[in-house]
Amino acid sequence: MKYITLAALAAMVAFTACNNNSSNTEESAATETQQPVEAAATPKGPIDPVCEMEKEDTWTEYTVNGTDTVWFCSETCKTAYTGNPQKYQNKVKG
Repeated sequence: MKYITLAALAAMVAFTACNNNSSNTEESAATETQQPVEAAATPKGPIDPVCEMEKEDTWTEYTVNGTDTVWFCSETCKTAYTGNPQKYQNKVKG
């Protein structure tokens, strides 16, 4: 039972770390004064298609889909992708 609880807690922590664009950002943006909106920077390299983070050198999770290597920030994002790759197909950039 202890191992199940620890595994669930670890999964929650990994998922939370992966989803760093939470609703708190929207809430804080609503309370701040309006700032000019700059265009979002286009990623220079691959992105994690699940959480849309730009690839970092420390990432170790990846899968090969056809001729594309798809990188992930965490095992949680890799599991989500491998469960339904068609859902993220438009977000994959080599």
